[in-house]
Amino acid sequence: MSSILVSLASSHDNPDRATVSFVVASAAAASGQDTTVFLSADGAWLGKKGEADKIHEDGFAPLAELMAGFVEAGGKILVCSPCAKKRGISQADLVDGSVIAGGAAVVALMAAGAQTISY
Repeated sequence: MSSILVSLASSHDNPDRATVSFVVASAAAASGQDTTVFLSADGAWLGKKGEADKIHEDGFAPLAELMAGFVEAGGKILVCSPCAKKRGISQADLVDGSVIAGGAAVVALMAAGAQTISY
């Protein structure tokens, strides 16, 4: 099984980018790939409960549904620790399937051979 890492640095600032990243991540997870989404910079907001509910890009399922489906398919969500701290987001604030993690977790995935795509 391959490992896929989707890096997302957008949320409310670019709903199209945020949505497409979870469409791709969901497709990877649904096809049996070990898939992780790393939320950094403005993307960290999506780790907070209720934030994805505010995004619904035309032509796509609502972002909150895409994220829930991704987690149900076995996907994992990492929220950048300094990005979360800057935004006042704690582990208790996170959506199901998310954890706060530092850059070392991302580096470990890449060092292990994860194929990466960034949005």
